Amino acid sequence: MDGHNSRYSVDNWPASFSSEGERLYFTGVSSSGERIRPVGGNHHMQMHGGGCATCHGSEKEGGAIMWPRFWVMAPALTDAALQSEHDDGHNHASYDESSLKKAIVNGIGPDGEPLHATMPRWKISEESLNALVHYLMGEHSH
Repeated sequence: MDGHNSRYSVDNWPASFSSEGERLYFTGVSSSGERIRPVGGNHHMQMHGGGCATCHGSEKEGGAIMWPRFWVMAPALTDAALQSEHDDGHNHASYDESSLKKAIVNGIGPDGEPLHATMPRWKISEESLNALVHYLMGEHSH
């Protein structure tokens, strides 16, 4: 288990980014210098800064422990996790572009229920939000 949290380390970030959305996912800063800002959320995020990868991992695999709430883990943001109804402790309907934007900005899941309080609500421009959602949704984005 020694290397588990290394997945959430800056050391595992790509040397360069293939898209604006990927840059935002890892760094929380756009190529033009806009810093997306978390409102609320978890102590882990406040301590380590960065973007989504700080909690959701370099491969979007989730699993970071939301210290000091050690019983809460960040969910995966993989295609499988976002695109299908499943029960991984975060049972929810599939995300689409619109519901994923609501989750990022307003902390509302696809079922209309609030996401866990450890998830920050992000202050982000429309342009950056579109890039981030496109990165997260991959080829499924419409």
